[in-house]
Amino acid sequence: MRQAIPDLFKKTVPFIGCLLLILLSQNLNARFVFVPMVFIPIFYFAVFRPRCLNAYAIFSLGVFADLINQTPFGLFSFVFVLLFFVTRLNHLFLKTLSFRGLWTLFSVFSGLLLLIQLFIFTLCEGAVVHTRFLFEQFSVLVLLYPLGMTVCNIVNNWIGEDE
Repeated sequence: MRQAIPDLFKKTVPFIGCLLLILLSQNLNARFVFVPMVFIPIFYFAVFRPRCLNAYAIFSLGVFADLINQTPFGLFSFVFVLLFFVTRLNHLFLKTLSFRGLWTLFSVFSGLLLLIQLFIFTLCEGAVVHTRFLFEQFSVLVLLYPLGMTVCNIVNNWIGEDE
């Protein structure tokens, strides 16, 4: 019983980290640049530790991001869950890739998801969003991917082995 509580806490750390990334994006008033940073832990834990961030947790992160950032309801939920399921469907292949291979496929996945997000946002709001935001999001994601993966790897090692 004593060990069960710390193990449960350890498994919620990725979820809490994602919540903090979403809150950080709101506090820095840079919602279109930092919210997609949540793509990195979603991608990492979908490949290497799916029990820590399951589909329900990913969906609730998306709802939270929609509420905090005042975006059309369901936008981030759809994008986050789509990233999770595409990654989970290919996780056996992704586990065999080197760091460079993961970085490349993450760049492709995130680029496509950002295009989908921009398209849905444009349809819902009825206004065209400048593509500069898309380029900024993509650049931040690709450049900070090594740092994000390093932090996720440290958290994954701290959590320990699955039962």
